[in-house]
Amino acid sequence: MTSAPVLVVDDEQMIRWSIEQTLRAAGYEVALASSASEGLALMGQLHPGVVFLDLRLPDGHGLSLLKRIKDAGEPKPAVIVMTAFAEDCTSEEALRLGAYAYLNKPFDFYALEFLVDKAMQARSVA
Repeated sequence: MTSAPVLVVDDEQMIRWSIEQTLRAAGYEVALASSASEGLALMGQLHPGVVFLDLRLPDGHGLSLLKRIKDAGEPKPAVIVMTAFAEDCTSEEALRLGAYAYLNKPFDFYALEFLVDKAMQARSVA
């Protein structure tokens, strides 16, 4: 696949691995980060098209990282926020800050390919 890579920022190893396996099988290049700082470093190196971003990270909150991603230079990735601790106010804030989508864990891994395809398309026309 010739699209930009997908970055997964989540401190849960099994979530990172599951998303990676699902998207690699669909032909995507996938990079993994277990913390906000590691995710930021990879953002600068890879310029991903899509970022899966957990809200609760060991070194920061995902909404803070989302804001930094959206305030950074172009091109901006489509950010899919994920959490196991769903709250309406958090989902609203994530979408207000520019998240492409908000997923509650556990989620359907079979839908990930479709979601990433749509996010890549939305990013290319934005």
